[in-house]
This record gives sequence, C-alpha cells and structure tokens, in this order.
Amino acid sequence: MVEDGPPPRHPDPGSIVPEGRLLSEADRPPPGIPWVGVIANANSGIGAGVRRVNRLVRALERRGIASVVGWTPDDREALVRQAGPGSGCRSLVAVGGDGTVGALLNDRPAVPITVLPAGTENLFARHFGIPGDPERVAELIAEGRALPLDLGEARGRRFALMAGVGFDAEVVTRHHLARLGRARRVRPTSRVAYVEPVLRASFGYGFPPLSIRVEDPGPPELLSGSIAIVFNLPRYALGLPIAPEAREDDGLLDLVVFRDPGPMAALHYLWLVFRGRHLGRPDVWHRRIRRISVSAEVPVPVQLDGDPGGVIDPDAPDPWTVRVLPRASSVIVPRSYGASRPKVAS
Repeated sequence: MVEDGPPPRHPDPGSIVPEGRLLSEADRPPPGIPWVGVIANANSGIGAGVRRVNRLVRALERRGIASVVGWTPDDREALVRQAGPGSGCRSLVAVGGDGTVGALLNDRPAVPITVLPAGTENLFARHFGIPGDPERVAELIAEGRALPLDLGEARGRRFALMAGVGFDAEVVTRHHLARLGRARRVRPTSRVAYVEPVLRASFGYGFPPLSIRVEDPGPPELLSGSIAIVFNLPRYALGLPIAPEAREDDGLLDLVVFRDPGPMAALHYLWLVFRGRHLGRPDVWHRRIRRISVSAEVPVPVQLDGDPGGVIDPDAPDPWTVRVLPRASSVIVPRSYGASRPKVAS
C-alpha cells in the first residue's frame, strides 16, 4: 500500500526523520502552516510503530496539518524545543505506549500532547478514550479539545499514571531487564512477557516494610505497609481500578498502601482489587495527598509509569518524595471525554 511507504519531506506536509539524525530548524514546516510533532517508539508493544506513524502522517496531511517525526531521544528533545509559543505547533503526539508518553512529558512540552497508542497497556490513552486508529487520532488533533493535566513528580522525574514502591516495582524492574536481553537493546513486549517476572519476584522479593509519611498541611500522618502506589490516573496494569476516584485535574494524587507482606498476601490483594473490594479494609489505606515521603531500612525498587524508577536508598541524605504538580501539562482528548463527570473547582 502507498501509505506504508516513507512520507515526503518538506515542502510537502509530513516528514520522517531517519533514526539517529538530530532534528534541526530546517525540519520545521514553513511559517503559517500548522504542524504536529510526532515522537515515535518503534519498540513499543509488538513493534508496529513505523506503519502507524506513516498512516498518521498521511491522515494529518489530508487535513492540512504538516508533521515532523522523530525516532530518538535527541529528536524528541529537539521537537519539544521547537514546539514553543508562536511556533505553529498544534500538538506533540507520542506514538507508542505509556513509557513513550512519560518520556515526552519529562521533556516538559509547552504545547498540548496526545497519543497514538501502540504499546502494551496504553493506560494513558484508554483513560482519555483516545483511539488506536491513526485516522481518528488525526481527526482528534484537528477537532479535539485540550484539557489541563496534573502530573506527579518523584526525585525530579515526572509521571502521568502512577509511582509504585515495592513488589510491583520489582516485577517492572525484572521485566525491563529481560526485555533488554544480552544485546542491551529494548525489544517489543506483550502482557505474556510479565508472567515470568511475576513468578520470579513472588519467590525472590523480600517484601521489606515501608514507612510512608503524608506531608500535606496539617498534622503529619505515618503509614506502614509492604506495597505503596501513588496514582494520578485511576487504573493500573490490566485495567485494574486500584484508585477508582483518581482524577487528572483535581490537584491531588491518590495514595494506596497495602499493609501485609508476602506473595500470598499480594495475591489476595490482587483478587480483592479484581472484585473492587480492596478499599475500606483495615489493611489497605487510601489517602488523597499532595506530597509524601517513603523510607525503608533496605533498598526498595521504584517504578514510574511502568518503567524502572531506581531504588529508595536507606543511606540517602534525603527521603524519597512524591508530590503533585497541578496543571503541569495539557492533553488533547475527544470532545466526548468527561461529559458525565462533575467538574472540579479551580
């Protein structure tokens, strides 16, 4: 099919930047032409990125919108720099999974973002009802609306979905290492690929106790547990609604702490989450928070938006903290999104 071939370069709308080449000002469309920056990850999900990017570029072209596409972190950073106020850029589009969205948000774009989902879970896209069809995403960019987006931040790194500490982060870290392989190059993945890391973590992780300090205005609160997850959006992997009341625009994060340690307790909590019966139990705490700090007596892994986020170091001079960044970004969503939800007072 013609649409699967490489799109034309300037002056025609739509240009793909070869992998490894840094974007320059010459790659940006001429003044007066609306354009979109496309940040693509060929390794997302099952690795169908190139074809989806080409279809998106063609669909945007038919709507009179030019596009500049980058495939590398350097390309992404260059696109974010170019897409400033007055640049004519309508949006920056992440083509990939939740990790691609997170990488883009950490470059702190000044224009709204959106996503063409091509990952494993696609929790960000699913939350906002953003479709996986390039034609419909092009229509969304042309006709959708931009809404404010809160973000979380942990040790200077931003997240849109969640930050996890403990067992779930151990699974994420093991999966990431397996995905790198001996070549140390990230390979496409699937949900099945998580089975082995889950099993290995169940028998190999020690479930050390965590101390979670809520540092909001008022008297401090100290919680203890074996797993702590801070949510900006309500769902976890597999669509699990661990924090069903979490919102992207309320200026708060949702903290969920599971108290009891061990693989059997983790399995029990998973079953409760599936049934929607985990909140309100005496061994599960849920708090709406603006800032927390987490400490442990041994190193504990951290995950941010499903990617490894380092460890909590008991010898570090400062505690590991998470805070909310209200309205730190914005996202283009379908006009139908949120029609039935009550508005949050600004």
